[in-house]
Amino acid sequence: MVDPPEIIKKPVNQGVRVGGVATFFCAARGDPQPTVIWRKNSKKIMMTQSRYTVYDANGVSMLRIEPVRAGRDDAPYECVAENGVGDAVSAEATLTVYEGK
Repeated sequence: MVDPPEIIKKPVNQGVRVGGVATFFCAARGDPQPTVIWRKNSKKIMMTQSRYTVYDANGVSMLRIEPVRAGRDDAPYECVAENGVGDAVSAEATLTVYEGK
């Protein structure tokens, strides 16, 4: 059986203080199992950016941003799932960065 991708856990909006940690989760299902990529401002996040880490396990993808920086990380983040069957699907959440203590 072949199923197009479907996002079953969407990332949620977050507010994080400067220097803190932001974590977004996204899960997708389909057959074959979809691959998930993350985008920031519609651009694919590259793992060469040391403050960004993506972990994938059991169909769940986690994007971790540490440390969070003001003016750099305030943005919409989007998880995109595709498996070559039908259209890719996506879900978006926004990170708001707070200054101060």
